[in-house]
Amino acid sequence: MTARFPLACNTVLFRDHPLRDALEAIAWAGFDGAELAFISGMVEHVSPEMGDSGLAEVRAMAADLGLRLFSIEVTPNVPDRVAQACALAAALGIPVVAIGSGGKTGDEASLVEAIDLGRTLAEIAGRHGVRLALKPHVGAAVFDTATARRAHAEIGSPHLGLNFDPSHLHRVPEDVAAAATAFGDLVAHSHFRDCPSRVERGPGTPAQQVPGNGEVDIPGVLRALAATTYAGPLSFECIGAAGYSLAHATALAAGTRGYLARCLQEIA
Repeated sequence: MTARFPLACNTVLFRDHPLRDALEAIAWAGFDGAELAFISGMVEHVSPEMGDSGLAEVRAMAADLGLRLFSIEVTPNVPDRVAQACALAAALGIPVVAIGSGGKTGDEASLVEAIDLGRTLAEIAGRHGVRLALKPHVGAAVFDTATARRAHAEIGSPHLGLNFDPSHLHRVPEDVAAAATAFGDLVAHSHFRDCPSRVERGPGTPAQQVPGNGEVDIPGVLRALAATTYAGPLSFECIGAAGYSLAHATALAAGTRGYLARCLQEIA
């Protein structure tokens, strides 16, 4: 484990490659663990169709590689789909399922609807003994610190926390270090990547999402996050790597792990 935060990589970076190859690459890059992608339209490295034997194989692969399984990311955030993700997480011994809110930024009715849905999803998570991590997302009903804190308070469930993602908060735009302080004890998970600009809708190319390659003050954000009680993983969630070779994706993962490990050593 590096400093206080273990380092993880989301398998969505390896969207064109089998789970075994993804986990091997994540382990060889030096990560402490992995986040498994169950993302409609991108990749489903785990799914209900795997059955008990398939999920046992996933657990064995991770154990053989010395990787912890920290979380599952699921889209879309509809009850049946989230229930599937929570069941997968419970079967794999994974404590956290990462979700978004859906909806539309700046629309009060959309935010109220997203909060109502959040209550339903949190109840589902509770039945499976896992916790949801709700991420503020550019363009969604929950998109910034204020809407995230409001949603958390109004959902009011111990089975839902927040997902702290610097790349989305940077594009609000917000002071991301100040946002880390404001998220405080509410953080249940962290998708951790950089971003090249405050004005782009997307987070940039995969290379620009590697921490240290964009505009976000990564060391400053890590210092602020370390001042909270959060001690969970920093999970590199890199999107847009369709068509990337295994070597190319692994290089991005290794660069991320190396940079974050060095930053965490510096702030320890």
